[in-house]
Amino acid sequence: MGNACVENKQVAEEVSETIEHHGSKAADVTQAAKDAAEAAQRAAAQVAKDIDEKGIAQAAQEAAKAAADAAASAAAAALDAAKVAAKEVAEAASTTMDAAVAAVTGVMSVVFVNEKGAMQKVDFKKKKIGMSFALGGSGCCGPVGPAKVVVTSVDTASQAETLGVKPKWSIKAVNGVLVTG
Repeated sequence: MGNACVENKQVAEEVSETIEHHGSKAADVTQAAKDAAEAAQRAAAQVAKDIDEKGIAQAAQEAAKAAADAAASAAAAALDAAKVAAKEVAEAASTTMDAAVAAVTGVMSVVFVNEKGAMQKVDFKKKKIGMSFALGGSGCCGPVGPAKVVVTSVDTASQAETLGVKPKWSIKAVNGVLVTG
């Protein structure tokens, strides 16, 4: 249980750092949008100042369009940044919840990636899981890439076999914590 608490604290710290990082990004994008709107207002004021009475309507329309375009562009950038930040925060929160549930229930939740690249989550409820794994994914004869932890064998009539785990599947995460080789 002690390791679970340490893992939960580490995951909570990672979530806090992610939220802080993306909050800063959102603030930067918001400031850029404000700056663009202010620049558009200054440009519109200059156009109005430089034209005579007969060209006011046309100049005002052009200035309004330029301001609207600048605001729309800034809003789109802010929205895109907010979507990315929200997705990363949601993933971090999900990871934290997975780790917390695992710590409380004693279940070990493992996310595997099968040979076709599809992810599958398996919850082991007993300590004896019935599979062997090793470092794989890079070597002298195969393509060089990031190392991964790969299932090398599944014991007959084991919990892993019952839950559908197959050899050659790689382990992506355990209790919400990413596994890297």
